[in-house]
Amino acid sequence: MDKLSRRRFMTLAGGALSVAAAGCTVSPASIQQRKLPAYIDDGLGWPVLRGPYLQRQAQLAVFLLQAETGALKTMCDRYLNLAASTPFDYAPLAPYVLLMLADMDIVSLDARDSALGWTREVELSFWVPTVARVKSGGVLLPDHPAWFLPWLFVDNPNAIATGREVYGFAKTLGKFQKHADMRQPEFALEVWGAERLDAGAEHKPRRLLEVRQTDASADRVESWTSWPDARAALLRMLLGGQDPAQESLFDPATVEMPLVFLKQFPDAADTRRACYQALIEAPARVQRFEAGQSLPGTYQFVFDALESHPISRLLGLPTSQDSSGRQTLYALAAAWLSLDFTLEHGVEVWRA
Repeated sequence: MDKLSRRRFMTLAGGALSVAAAGCTVSPASIQQRKLPAYIDDGLGWPVLRGPYLQRQAQLAVFLLQAETGALKTMCDRYLNLAASTPFDYAPLAPYVLLMLADMDIVSLDARDSALGWTREVELSFWVPTVARVKSGGVLLPDHPAWFLPWLFVDNPNAIATGREVYGFAKTLGKFQKHADMRQPEFALEVWGAERLDAGAEHKPRRLLEVRQTDASADRVESWTSWPDARAALLRMLLGGQDPAQESLFDPATVEMPLVFLKQFPDAADTRRACYQALIEAPARVQRFEAGQSLPGTYQFVFDALESHPISRLLGLPTSQDSSGRQTLYALAAAWLSLDFTLEHGVEVWRA
């Protein structure tokens, strides 16, 4: 693996594992300057609550997966590098993807909607590390890191509606089987999909992914009681003991760590076209860190053969395939975190 790319990635991974981000928040004044019409709902906020949003008592299991740079570049070009007029060119930062399993409470921090209650959400998401580069005189210069999430599976329909309509999260419905304790992150995911895609294919609930621990070797487990300790330990664990503050180009303690989304809606008259299409960036910030630890042993990922969900192919995951078409790979590292974080207001960085 390229050492510099790995250093860049793991510093960025430190930010993602903490879901820490700074800046990129739209101020109320800037929102007023846009003179947007009021969003009309029934006064109760369901299913799309107003932001920002608190992810409370979040239990996260995070896995590091190797991926293929060319596949990630194709994905960035398809979803993010849409036109010559976009201010940034997004490129994969390194040949890695994070897979994150989360169990958390979702609370609106809006003055009206915070009084309406909360919902629980289990979510599986894939995180692609990218660098947003500025186009300057025919040269692309690194500007800031950003995470792109091409797939998210959630068990909460309100989370699907809010995530898609507010930010452009690619959320779809999933059903999970998992341990109550996220420190034992073996799980299975069922989605609405099809084994083959043809005119007679029926889309129905099918198993997509199963994760299990195949080696429970007694690796030394590191435990953390503060986010600075957790961030430093995770970086040491994944960088082999090097000092990320000196050896990485990106410091998660000081640089912006936004998420980037493609937000779009199909046109009613021609659904092959988008009546609205924009690139959105929004930051997430840790509000409270409770605990965390590295996860020992080996974790195996088995993808069922669903043509409706060619995730391993599109990410370029180095899988092996059995006679039934199921694909298998192993995580490079894993960790568990317990914390609260907020997803802040987004910024429209480009509109078609």
